[in-house]
Parts: sequence; structure tokens; C-alpha cells
Amino acid sequence: MQFRKLAAPFIAVALFASLAFASGTTGSLTADEALHALMEGNAKFISGDVEHLVANSQPARRLDTGINGQKPYAIVVTCADSRLSPEILFDKGIGEVFVVRVAGNVVAPHELGSIEYAAEHLGAKLVVVLGHSKCGAVSAAYDYFTTPEALRPELSKNLASIVNDIEPAVEKAVAVGSGKAGAEDINVDEVVKQIRKKSRVIREMMETSGVKIVGGKYDVVTGAVSLHAEHEEH
Repeated sequence: MQFRKLAAPFIAVALFASLAFASGTTGSLTADEALHALMEGNAKFISGDVEHLVANSQPARRLDTGINGQKPYAIVVTCADSRLSPEILFDKGIGEVFVVRVAGNVVAPHELGSIEYAAEHLGAKLVVVLGHSKCGAVSAAYDYFTTPEALRPELSKNLASIVNDIEPAVEKAVAVGSGKAGAEDINVDEVVKQIRKKSRVIREMMETSGVKIVGGKYDVVTGAVSLHAEHEEH
């Protein structure tokens, strides 16, 4: 009997949520519009204003996306660092951003498959590869490959897989003398290239569906996201 009493109010709330938030803007933005929305949200986050995040994390929003499904307009590939949370730093709520997180923001088959799923099946048009300052994974890879081979510490197979994926960025940073900060930037560009190279699905959607990939970097001190020059908003 108690269940019967609770069921009707719950259904009423759920129906209200589906009517109030049925479509919104999620899943309907172009890549450029999605990028603008993210950068606008980052500016608000820097100022301490995350009203959008709060408003779109309420029970009604949860019910709507739980019942009607998700329609994210952006995919963010970023590091697992605890100081990064794309929803917070871009001031976005439930159902807006599809996040793929892994130390060093590198991509292997699992990450690439996740990106493809969000673009092909959920309709997201923008892929953002987001590195960050003071990245522990990039720093560790830099230290590892700039240490004489005989003195390098032994890594587990799993850690080695991440470090090895960051090696090309370290090599280029060492060659130009840009240090660890430079390696962080180069690593983002390398990952952008890897997505294009290794994902046929994304390449085709870039040609036919308006999907775009951009690279950027988050400053863990200032909170600002800076886009790489070739990816700046126009």
C-alpha cells in the first residue's frame, strides 16, 4: 500500500520533468555553438558563477535525462586529475557534456570507442581534447624519458602504457626545449592527431556531419581554459 501511495507523486514529478526539460539545447548545437557554450561557461566558472551547473543538476533535470535519455552536445577528453571536472570548469549540468577521462588525456581503443559512441549515437558534434597545467602524467613521462635508460624505474605494464603514449610529446618538447609545460601542450596536439588518425568514424563524421576536434589546456591555478591557436573561436 505504501508503494501505491508513493507511485502517483513520483510519476507526476517525472512527467513534469519530461515536459519542462524535454529537449532544451542539448544535442542540437553545432560544433561552433558547443565550443562557444563551453568557453562562456568557463568564464562564468572563473568568476565563481556556476548557476547553470546548479540549475541543471536539480532532481527534475536528473529525472528528465534518466527517463528521456542523454543528448550531450560536447565530448571532453581530459585527464583523470582530481582538480579537473569538465562539468564544473565549464559550468555545465547533467546531460550536456560526455566526458572521457584518463591520466594524461591519452587515447587508446576504449577511449576512441567512447568518443565514437558519443558522436555517432548521442549526436555530439564537438570533441575537446583538454590537457592541463602541472599534469602529473606528463611530468612523470617527461622525467622517465629524460632519465638515462639504465636508471629508469621499473613501471607496471599498465602505467607503462600511459607513459609510452606520452613519449612522442616528450621527445618533441625536449627537441625544442619547451620543458614539461611544452610537453603538456604538445601532448594535446598529439592526441588530436591520434583521434583523427585512428578513428575512421570520427574522420567520416568530420566530413559529413560537422563534427570538429579542438585542443585546449586548463590552468589549475587560474581556472582558465585556453584553446590552442588553430582552434580558437571565430
